[in-house]
Amino acid sequence: MAGANIFSKVLAVGETATPTNAVGPPIYQTSVYAFDDVEAMDDLLHHPRTGFTYSRGRNPNADALATFIAELEGTEAALVTSSGTAALLTAILTLRPAGGRILLPLEVYGGTVNIVHKLLEPLGYTPVRVDVRDAAAVEAALTDEPAVLALETISNPLGWVPELDRLIALAHARNIPVLVDNTFATPYHAEPARWGADLVVHSVTKFIAGHSDVILGVVAGSAERVRAAAEIVDGGGFTPDPFAAWLALRGARTLALRMERASQNALTLARALEPMPAIVRTYYPGLAGHPDHVHAERLLQRGYGAIVTLSLAGGPKAVRELVAGLRWVRLVPSLGDLTTTVAHPTPPTKSPDGRPRPASSPFIDGGQLRISVGIDAVDEVVEDFRGALASIS
Repeated sequence: MAGANIFSKVLAVGETATPTNAVGPPIYQTSVYAFDDVEAMDDLLHHPRTGFTYSRGRNPNADALATFIAELEGTEAALVTSSGTAALLTAILTLRPAGGRILLPLEVYGGTVNIVHKLLEPLGYTPVRVDVRDAAAVEAALTDEPAVLALETISNPLGWVPELDRLIALAHARNIPVLVDNTFATPYHAEPARWGADLVVHSVTKFIAGHSDVILGVVAGSAERVRAAAEIVDGGGFTPDPFAAWLALRGARTLALRMERASQNALTLARALEPMPAIVRTYYPGLAGHPDHVHAERLLQRGYGAIVTLSLAGGPKAVRELVAGLRWVRLVPSLGDLTTTVAHPTPPTKSPDGRPRPASSPFIDGGQLRISVGIDAVDEVVEDFRGALASIS
């Protein structure tokens, strides 16, 4: 109850009944929760999974998104983080908390490489790059030393699809846990937990949220591992914003519709562009000529994702000319929007201190263009690319 003084009145928050029949979930944009007595607050502080005290640890909007994604991924639990890279770091620290080897694919997201080299290597972790498309090479790298194997369902940006079920089984035979980044596939195309992945991560920023308006990540897995991950997120402050979680869940409810359309569009675009003379190679696992098409056909469901990557005959110059020739497909440093966008993967350069940056992929030479295909009218997207490719000198 507010006091009579104006300085008290303006601080009072009106008590409003919370409806239980709202179709859309409310936004709990609060950092803390109030209690009637000390015992009730102390009990929740020691047993946070039964209620809410401080939103760095838990928030109803983040919990709702986590429950939604756990259901899609077929895992016992999930945990939302402040970004996709926070999810990757949390998952690695959960699976390998005390140093050891981190086995990374030759072709992997640059953010993963940065996490390992900039943050974890100075702490005693040892990065080891492995050709995950060669099961024998992976088996040879799986020794009895403490390690974690990090994989991607569909690689960024060239769309490699390794034999994930086989690789996970090989790792588990050596008691090595496996992390799978499922961002490109999404649960619409793959559920890595079915193959035995110990933790699955996403950049929710991309296809799950789907509207280029939030930065979030998620870690999904067993209840025990997610509880361990929650300790890292709480202690490290990798906390999601309630409004961002609310927006992401709002977007995620159309994930199936968006991925169905985007993957169909991507296949149409890849087939249309593949024969064009300016293109050396079109990377899309749905193409029969893609080296991993057989694996993709066996492991992925309902299509092959929304990412198409082109390798242009003219190298970086041709990429610049193609981008300049596009009329309405935009150049952005991300992916997963409703509209079709492009990005330019670049080979590593030197850090500000003069040291060479570690490569995210040895196959990137600056002549590639990554296309994140949206739900636009695909015939117009095809024509936009055809016109831009024709303008390359």
